[in-house]
Amino acid sequence: MIRKSVLENIPHLESTRGAMINAELAIKTRKYGFKVTQVGVNHYPRLSGKPTGGSIRVIVKSFLDLLRLWWKLKEQKILFMLLLAVLALAAFLRLYKIDEYMIFLGDQGRDAIIVKNMIDDLHFPAIGPPTSVGNIYLGPLYYYMMLLPMVLTNFNPVSASWMVAMIGVATVFLVYYLGKSWFGRGAGLLAAYLYAISPVTVNYSRFSWNPNPLPFFAFVAILGMVKLQKTNNFFWLILTGFALGAALQMHYLALVLIPVIVTLWLYQVIQEKKKNFLKGTLLGLGAFLLVMSPLFWFDIRHNFLNYKAVTALFGKGEAVGINLFSNIGRIPEIYNNVLIGRYMAGENILLSAFLSLTVLALLIYWFIKRKVILAVWVVVGLLGLSFYQNDIYDHYPGFLNPAPYLLLGSLLALRKFKWAIAGLVIIITIVNLQKNPLFNSPNNQLKRTQEIAEFVINKAGGQDFNFALLAKNNYDSAYQFYLEVYGYEPKKLPFEKTEQLFVVCEDEVCEPIYSPKHEIAAFGWTLVDKEWDFAGVKIYKLVHNPKEPQ
Repeated sequence: MIRKSVLENIPHLESTRGAMINAELAIKTRKYGFKVTQVGVNHYPRLSGKPTGGSIRVIVKSFLDLLRLWWKLKEQKILFMLLLAVLALAAFLRLYKIDEYMIFLGDQGRDAIIVKNMIDDLHFPAIGPPTSVGNIYLGPLYYYMMLLPMVLTNFNPVSASWMVAMIGVATVFLVYYLGKSWFGRGAGLLAAYLYAISPVTVNYSRFSWNPNPLPFFAFVAILGMVKLQKTNNFFWLILTGFALGAALQMHYLALVLIPVIVTLWLYQVIQEKKKNFLKGTLLGLGAFLLVMSPLFWFDIRHNFLNYKAVTALFGKGEAVGINLFSNIGRIPEIYNNVLIGRYMAGENILLSAFLSLTVLALLIYWFIKRKVILAVWVVVGLLGLSFYQNDIYDHYPGFLNPAPYLLLGSLLALRKFKWAIAGLVIIITIVNLQKNPLFNSPNNQLKRTQEIAEFVINKAGGQDFNFALLAKNNYDSAYQFYLEVYGYEPKKLPFEKTEQLFVVCEDEVCEPIYSPKHEIAAFGWTLVDKEWDFAGVKIYKLVHNPKEPQ
C-alpha cells in the first residue's frame, strides 16, 4: 500500500512492464526519505491461471532492469569508473604473462605434489607447509585452496598462481572499501590505487605460495572488527574468527593479529550498547577453532609436535625476543625500511623518509579523531613484528601492509593541499612503476622445469632411474612434480636403487660424484656416464662405478 504523496514525489517509475517494479518502488521510496513499514500478510494458492514470475525471460528482464536502475541512481559515476580502472590495472599487473614470470621452485612443486596426491590417493592432509624456523608446521588450508583450480585445469600449477592473483585483486578492492567507509570514496580510491601498483604487493600476487594470501585474510579479520564497531553486533566476530584462523595458516607472523583483535574486542566491550555479546564472542572463538581444527587434530595425534616446537622456539629466545625495550628500538627500522621503504617508496631513501613522516602524522591525527581500529592495527602490529629477531622479509608484514595505504589515502579526506597530493601521487607512481617486476625479463621457471623433466625422461631410455638436484637455493620437488605428471616417478633412495642417477645442477660449479647430498651419496660409488648443458643448467647421468670399494 502506497500513499499518493509517495508517487507524486519520487521519480517516474520505469519498470512498468516487469517484476522489477516492486524493487524500484522500494529503492526510490527509501532514497527520497519516505518511511517503509512491513506488515505480515497471508498468501493463498491461486484458483486459476499460471504463475509467470519463475520464467527465464522474466528473471533475465528483471536483472537487466535492476542494472539499468542501479546505474541511473548511481552517484559519482566517475569515481565508480575510476574504481573499475584501478581494479583492471591491478588485475593486469598481477595476471599479465603470469606463466612466464611466476616462481616455480621447490615449495611450489611440493604443494603441487601434495594437491595431486589429494586426488590420486585421496590423502587429505591435516598439516600444511613447514615454516623456515623451529620445525613448526602451518595448517593445511592453503592446500585446500589450491585444490579446485588445479583440478579444473588438470593439475596445471599456473591455476594456483591465478588464484593468488585474483585474491590480490580482491585485496585491492577491500582497501578501497574500507578506505571509503572510513574516509570517503576518493580516499578509498587513492589508497586502492597505490596498493595496486606497489611492486612488492604485485610481486607477491604473481605466484603460488602460502604467505601470499595473508593480506586478504588479515584485511577480512580487521573488516569484521570494523563492522562490529559500527553495529555493536558481536556476531561479526564470526567473520573475524574465521579470517584470523585462515591468516594463521598462511603465515605464523599473523599471530600478531591476535593481540590486535583482542585489544579491539576489549575496546568494544566497554561500549554501552552491545548486541549478542556473549553469543557472538563464543561463535567467533568457535569459528577460529573450527578453521584451526585440522592442525589441532594433527598435534593431538602426533604427540603435540607443533606445540613443543613453538614452546622450544620461544624458550631459546633466538627467533623471538622478549626484551620489550630492545624490541621497541627496532620499530623505526621496520617501519621506515620495510613497511614504507619497500612497499610504498620503492626503496627510494628520500621518498621513504617523507612518506614515513607523513603516514606517522596521519596516524596520530586519525587516532585523535578516534579511528581506533586503524591505530591499534598499526601500533600493535609494528610492536609484534619487533619481537621477531631475524631479518624481516617483504612478506612478513603481510598482516599489516594495507594499513599505511589507508592512512596515505586519507590525505584526500582532509580536503587540503590537493595539488601537493597530486604531485606526491605522481612521484610515488613513477618510483613504483620503475620497480615493477614486469620490467624484468621473464624467469620462465615453469617452462624450464617442464623441459628438463621431459629431457631426463627421454635420456633415461625407458629405464628406471633415480633423481637428484644440486642447487644452493632450491630443492627437487618442482622437478619431481613434472616427472610424475609426465608419467614417471623416480625411485627413492636408498631402498629403490636403480642403474642410473640423473643429477640436475643449477649452481655455477658442481661436482656430483663427490656431493654429500643424500640423494647422491646413497646411490653409491659413481662415475659420470654423460653430461649435457640444457635449458641453462648442467645435467649429469651417473652410473655405478664397477671399481666401487668393498
